[in-house]
Amino acid sequence: MPENDLSIEEIENLSYYDFMGYLGVPFYQIGGLTSTERLGELCQIDEDKKVLVVGCGTGFNACYIVRKFGCRLVGIDIAEEAIKKAKERVEREKLHDRVEFRVGDAYALPFEAGTFDAVITQFVSQFLDMEKALKEFARVLKTGGCIGINEIFKDGEMPPKVAEKILEAEQILGDITQLPFTIHTSEEWKERLEKAGLKGVEIHENREPVSLKESPQLIKEIGGFGKFFKLMVRMMKYTLLSRVIRSRFKKLDRAKRVLVGYPMIKSATSRHVGYILGVGNKNENEG
Repeated sequence: MPENDLSIEEIENLSYYDFMGYLGVPFYQIGGLTSTERLGELCQIDEDKKVLVVGCGTGFNACYIVRKFGCRLVGIDIAEEAIKKAKERVEREKLHDRVEFRVGDAYALPFEAGTFDAVITQFVSQFLDMEKALKEFARVLKTGGCIGINEIFKDGEMPPKVAEKILEAEQILGDITQLPFTIHTSEEWKERLEKAGLKGVEIHENREPVSLKESPQLIKEIGGFGKFFKLMVRMMKYTLLSRVIRSRFKKLDRAKRVLVGYPMIKSATSRHVGYILGVGNKNENEG
């Protein structure tokens, strides 16, 4: 979409995810592409599998999965602007024979039962009513298929001041996205997957955020330094032109510092936060 299709006022009225989609920001979980690849391995994705990515954003991770594992993939997201960018990415990367993106609701997936071999989310499930969402994920999953999640977790025990700061960050992200945002403990994530009827549930904790070593790969995935620079310029432009957007980014930065810390330096709060890779399989008697 050309940059001048929307006025500043229209851009300010976009939801957070539609705004990020309009900019073409690649949604990027704290574990980086390393965590995406590992989740694909845990879900045993290969060229014979059909995968659903719920909350695909602009298609960054989804297209990486297809190129890495050779699978067929459908990505859905509730943000229309993000899906527009995802479709542009498919054409640009010439993956239209293996990838499809469409607008869709995680609570009412537009697919028949037993359609997919794997259903995955990355930095999405913590925004959802997990009981409701997982029931729908399991419905569209084939018997024996895998649900995989790549999400933030927090320690069950931590100093009161740290817990207060993390709660504040959760509230900030909920306010920015206008979605309920909750960070669960590893035990809580495991309970939710098991409550959905999944078998063989595994939870893998990771404490390290994305490595700076991934920066060249990230820039490459975005489309090269030229596109990366253009994205940074656009973000700076709207930050300077709009107090609303400036405030939004300022709040987002505050939450990120709490949950992730600073480049190469963990904050006192981020030491109690990491990401989990959780997987479980659909039982024959489920769905």
